[in-house]
Amino acid sequence: MKNPGLPRRQGHRRTAVTASVLLLPLAVSTLSACSDDDGATNPPPTASPAATASGARCVTDRPADDKGPDAKPRAKAAYTVDDKTVKAKSHKEFKTTERDESALLVSGSGKLTTRDAKIIKHGGTSSLTASDGHGLNAAALARDGGTLTMSGGRMSTQDKGSIGVFAAGKDAKATLSSGGIRTHGASAHGVAAAHGGTLGLTYVEIDTAAAQAAPVAVGPGGGKVTVSGGTMTSAGCGSPGVQTAGDVSLSQTLFDLANSEAFTVEAGGSLSLKDVRASAAAGGVVLRGDGDTSYRMTGGAVQASDGDIFAVQQADADIELSGGADVKTKDGKLLRVTDKGTATFRANGEKLKGSVAVTKGSSATLDLTGSTDLDGKIVGAASLTLGPRTQWSVSGDSALKGLKLADGAKVSDVIVGNGHTVTYDKASSPDLHGKKYQLEGGGTLKPA
Repeated sequence: MKNPGLPRRQGHRRTAVTASVLLLPLAVSTLSACSDDDGATNPPPTASPAATASGARCVTDRPADDKGPDAKPRAKAAYTVDDKTVKAKSHKEFKTTERDESALLVSGSGKLTTRDAKIIKHGGTSSLTASDGHGLNAAALARDGGTLTMSGGRMSTQDKGSIGVFAAGKDAKATLSSGGIRTHGASAHGVAAAHGGTLGLTYVEIDTAAAQAAPVAVGPGGGKVTVSGGTMTSAGCGSPGVQTAGDVSLSQTLFDLANSEAFTVEAGGSLSLKDVRASAAAGGVVLRGDGDTSYRMTGGAVQASDGDIFAVQQADADIELSGGADVKTKDGKLLRVTDKGTATFRANGEKLKGSVAVTKGSSATLDLTGSTDLDGKIVGAASLTLGPRTQWSVSGDSALKGLKLADGAKVSDVIVGNGHTVTYDKASSPDLHGKKYQLEGGGTLKPA
């Protein structure tokens, strides 16, 4: 798939638009068409901006639950495979309307293959903790070594905690190609993994309609998810395209998040993107929690109509951009670090616009290489390294903890002051020898 644009949600009325995102001038004509349950073929989604309902930013939090500890529940399903290999007939229907019951369950040494199946799940969960951690009430559940392979088909779920496809436990695996998943309940992710489960998706369309329902999620205990192609949309508040406490890799996938940030990486999680494009209404990427997080982006785009592009909250975050990644926000910071968080931000050959803000008790290290250009101001405990072909165009008075010039870099070549003052800490900036410098375009660089 080449040059995909941003997706448009189908089948849902949007709420009133209070902010708009910059549209990407690219189309999605190369996406495969999708079939409805009746076999009709619809055209692929086209580009559109995200929208917010009220102008207030949605926050992605795990939902409150009254069930306490993450206890592993007993799994039950209308159709179960637990010790054999089964190839279901094409177009088979799997359905349940029972609370806490899956439409189909594969566990142990069981293996189930379906083609063009129709899967329907009604009935909510009795415990969001068990649903999020172990797949209780998921429409299709691979658990404790079970292997589920699905080709084509359509899946629809209703009610709270009705996740589409869940892989839970070591050696549990679900592989999906083509087809589509739609969920309509709160906390009903499109697909999810936890406690070591593995998911693989190829050209799958996922659409979630309610709050706290990410198209792709990795919950407690981690897991691994690989996504290639496909379109992911969400309408609910706090429903990012990916919410992960495990390892997620995406390539050539489109995201449209109408009331959420684009992606959320929890402590212990990593997210890697290649040629992925996302439009979001409430910020770009949130990295949070007491632990390590990482985000890698090669090419593609993340565009937000509100909020910061990168928000680091408490976490120890490692962020890397390369390959012409396009990151933009209409109203927010390029990078904001809060709650005693730490951020390492690396960009190679990128065009970056936006300010960097680091609150007291937090820190950031920015390393710009290649032909990276940064247009913005920097405030707080941030250290900056500039390579010989980089350029920092200062958009407001700035204060650096430290400034380092890589081999061959000169102040006069890599900093354009635009009439502003930049201060630096002498002890943390030995390359500058405590001197004051006149900047290109006016302004000064001087010790604090």
